[in-house]
Amino acid sequence: MKTDAPDAEPRPYHHGGLFDALVKVAEDVVRETGIHGFSLRECARRAGVAHSAPGHHFGDITGLLTEVAARGFERLTARMQQHRAGIEGPEALERIARGYVDFALGDPVIFVLMFHSDRVERGSPRCQRAGDAAFGELVSAVASAKGDETRDNDMLRFAWAAIHGIAMLLVDGPLMPAGGNRRGGSGELADGTIRRIVHSVVSYVEPASRG
Repeated sequence: MKTDAPDAEPRPYHHGGLFDALVKVAEDVVRETGIHGFSLRECARRAGVAHSAPGHHFGDITGLLTEVAARGFERLTARMQQHRAGIEGPEALERIARGYVDFALGDPVIFVLMFHSDRVERGSPRCQRAGDAAFGELVSAVASAKGDETRDNDMLRFAWAAIHGIAMLLVDGPLMPAGGNRRGGSGELADGTIRRIVHSVVSYVEPASRG
């Protein structure tokens, strides 16, 4: 007796949905395997799609990881904004710095990908826009801390280097106590350093030029 053929499997993603699904899967994969263990094939497998699907949407590993990094910058921006919560003055910079460090400790693999991986195309307009938006939060906080809207690039470089440096020291482990948990409030280790960074930004006086 002939039976009817089974209905075709429903397509799991609507138009545009696969793009987002692959990015979310990629975030999970890179967190689990690290950047060097990452593969498009594994992303496709977890998403339940053909091996060629990630390449169709992103071109290659760099294309997909660049989107992952861009979304990381967007989350970093949101985290800093949440910490600042409209505060002005020196406390604005202190809160921005805490948000930056908290983000790094909460998602260390993505944080390292964003800033330190050669698998990210930093020149892509998408990644540049997201990165510029995050940096804009620091620009605004430094200006508010100083009480001067004039952009001071040297001070910005100092503030960013110091805040990023303390974040990386915690992520990489040199400042993490034995048995420490990055997600368990270890950002408190950075509190004193952050306060000193803010004090340096607020109190710095340009030395007089030597004749």
